[in-house]
Amino acid sequence: MKKLQVAIATLLAVVLVTSVSACAPGKLSMDNVTAIIDTRTAEAFNESHIIGAVNIDIELGDFIVTVVSIKKSGAIYVYGETAEQAGQAVQYMRDLGYPNVVNLGNFLEAQEVLPLGVTK
Repeated sequence: MKKLQVAIATLLAVVLVTSVSACAPGKLSMDNVTAIIDTRTAEAFNESHIIGAVNIDIELGDFIVTVVSIKKSGAIYVYGETAEQAGQAVQYMRDLGYPNVVNLGNFLEAQEVLPLGVTK
């Protein structure tokens, strides 16, 4: 009976660990990435940002004029002050014909899914 209880407890532990691991966010691939865009203010960007990101402040009003210089092939990752801000930028880009634009959410959420460091 004791062996059966240990076997069941071990099986439950394995299932629990596997389930928790499956819920953890994985890192996104950096293969075929055209750009990482930070839509926050220049001040926030200069304070800290994802390494390799370019700052195109969505609040300045020239986002669309600036973003059209980015080629449309490859993935484009976008993050902002909030997920909604990044979502607005993603929608603008999709309206301009960018087929593979991904909303990473806010700065902290982007750090969780990108396999890159941040500047300090």
